[in-house]
Amino acid sequence: MLDYTGVDGIMIGRASLGNPWIFREIIEFINSGNSVPKPSPKEKITTMLKHLDFEIQDKGEKLAVLEMRKHFGWYMKNMPDAAKIRKWINEIESKEELVKLIKEYFSNL
Repeated sequence: MLDYTGVDGIMIGRASLGNPWIFREIIEFINSGNSVPKPSPKEKITTMLKHLDFEIQDKGEKLAVLEMRKHFGWYMKNMPDAAKIRKWINEIESKEELVKLIKEYFSNL
């Protein structure tokens, strides 16, 4: 569509929520026409935990954990038992609990 319409840019919007890899996928496709593999579970959990740490540095643990619950829910989209895990995530109030739940979940994939 970029070639067909001649637009100068594209908007990503909600597709980036829980999927920061979309940017490298788009860049790779534009540059080479090739698809990029989806992130591995290891890459996904590493990114989630880095995201949590960045938020804690910026906002403190209490507020960061509350805000990250929605982000972690987005990261979990289309994963096995996502609805159940999101419910548990939304009840968590500390970094320790959140990290423990996420690590347990990913270790069982």
